[in-house]
Amino acid sequence: MAAAPFDAPPPLRDLAHRYALAVDSRDAAMLAGLFVVDGTMRGHGQAAPRYAGAEGFARMIAEVEASFGATMHNVFNQTYDQAEDGAVTGLVTGVASHVLPGGGEEGQGLTLLDFAMRYHDRYAREGGAWKFADRQLEVVWVERRKASAFSAAMMGRELKGF
Repeated sequence: MAAAPFDAPPPLRDLAHRYALAVDSRDAAMLAGLFVVDGTMRGHGQAAPRYAGAEGFARMIAEVEASFGATMHNVFNQTYDQAEDGAVTGLVTGVASHVLPGGGEEGQGLTLLDFAMRYHDRYAREGGAWKFADRQLEVVWVERRKASAFSAAMMGRELKGF
């Protein structure tokens, strides 16, 4: 079946941003609410879902919390297609920064692990709202870099009172 570009309504486009907010704020209930009841999350090209349903998304948030001091997801490009049968799919690109454990005190450096990624999404309407039916994460590359924790003392020192 041929797919054609789909002019996604704002609530569908908003899903990727709310997903970022849910993961970054460690809100398992918000995350689960973005997926249909039997919605799944997996690695791109993997047959078996890694997370499914409210219980799976709660486990996902617990794993993120146990693995990283903080995360910051940034959503970039979003494209959508609709198949002849009405099925809507999308490709969302972004970068997620992950603070690795250790460090973080003033004067100590942080280590960030950034994922350049693509989400291959399939959407469905449930209860009158657009939701993820399946989300597949493709990590294209990773970058490890140093950063500094922010402190109020930096306002005068590095940021010149900005």
